[in-house]
Amino acid sequence: MNRHRLAFAAVLLLAAGTILPGTATMQTPQAIVFRNVTVIPMDSDRIVAAQAVVVRGSVIESVGPAASSHAPAGGMVIDGTGGFLVPGLTDMHVHLPGPTAPVGRADDELFLYVANGVTTARSMAGFDTHVRLRERINTGELIGPTLFLAGPGLDGERVKSPDEGEREVRQQKQRGYDLVKILPGLSLASYDAIVKTAREVGIPFAGHVPADVGIRHAIESGQETIEHLDGYLEYLKGREPVAADAMVPIVAQTKRAGVWNVPTMTVMVVNVGTIDSKELVVRPELQYIAKDYIDQWLALRARSHIPKQTSDVIQANRMHLLKALNDAGARILVGTDSPQLFNVPGFSIVREMQMMVAAGMTPYQVIRAGTEQTGEYFNRPCGTITAGACADLILLDANPLQDLRSFARKRGVMVRGRWIPEGDIKRQLEQIRSRPGNYRLTN
Repeated sequence: MNRHRLAFAAVLLLAAGTILPGTATMQTPQAIVFRNVTVIPMDSDRIVAAQAVVVRGSVIESVGPAASSHAPAGGMVIDGTGGFLVPGLTDMHVHLPGPTAPVGRADDELFLYVANGVTTARSMAGFDTHVRLRERINTGELIGPTLFLAGPGLDGERVKSPDEGEREVRQQKQRGYDLVKILPGLSLASYDAIVKTAREVGIPFAGHVPADVGIRHAIESGQETIEHLDGYLEYLKGREPVAADAMVPIVAQTKRAGVWNVPTMTVMVVNVGTIDSKELVVRPELQYIAKDYIDQWLALRARSHIPKQTSDVIQANRMHLLKALNDAGARILVGTDSPQLFNVPGFSIVREMQMMVAAGMTPYQVIRAGTEQTGEYFNRPCGTITAGACADLILLDANPLQDLRSFARKRGVMVRGRWIPEGDIKRQLEQIRSRPGNYRLTN
């Protein structure tokens, strides 16, 4: 059994309530039925009208025509008339508050993901406190997305030798992390030691591409995901316009190797400076996070001195590269790097998907990258609306294949079989918005 699937199977059993801790008693969870709903199953590019989707525990039990289905006795029925049911989204690059963050900040940010239909998240910079957060979510104590956790990032300061790299990987595996995060600054020898040890102990490695390593060696080494399209533009000398044919060899190598890319387009467009700060500070979702974030981000942008002409070229090259990867059939996932540089947890995923469409992907391809493809990446039965899939779902008022902004028009979200109607989501969002110290929008 795949390492991701083993861990996820245990979560399903506990979340579904099928096995009570300390007993061997099997229980049948109450069924929840979405009735007369249009389903976007994401197992192919199609929609299916007038369906009944039966959920039991944290698993989709059945999907079929509403006219011939019968609601299980004692079950909850959710009227899906006029609505569209889609799989929950996965954000493949997030950052969780650390141990010194104010009490409650992590709980609020985790809720923001679920409030926006993000039912799975991969944290890319870990602390041991995150392992406890994952436990609280898995047991139902805390509402949040299913978490996959990277350990503390490995850079040239933390890892100064191959021996230190090997030791870090073994320790992170023992401490319960799900993957190793690669950061800039690693030497080639240390990187190779990390790769070798990660394979030995059975833990994935993903992240940046250190300058001494280079994109070609990272791909050859089997790095599972490349974040931010890191290493590509350095290889292509991307501060000058890059011709499409110059991208072909490295794109082809990426496709052959089966490496996944998490391009994080929204954070990088801010990072390179192509959006004015005046546009950023009025984003309505900023009111759900702490003002100290915004202060830090504005200070960071003030220290950035990339000439506009250069930043425009870099951004254009990134858009062209993402299109080239997609056109070649390379594997792409959705990640936002939130909360970083005006990317708010949960809210930023639609902005990310819109930028991916602007780069040349279709709405179906982008939604698939955030649903079915992440199920494939984690080797989990998730990301589709099919019998046996995990019950992570979003009920929308409009078809997101026609307009990605439809993700903001929700009737509710289901995470691991737990239904949260939109009214409850809005009430909790209002509580979060009113927290002392949160950002206040000005007219």
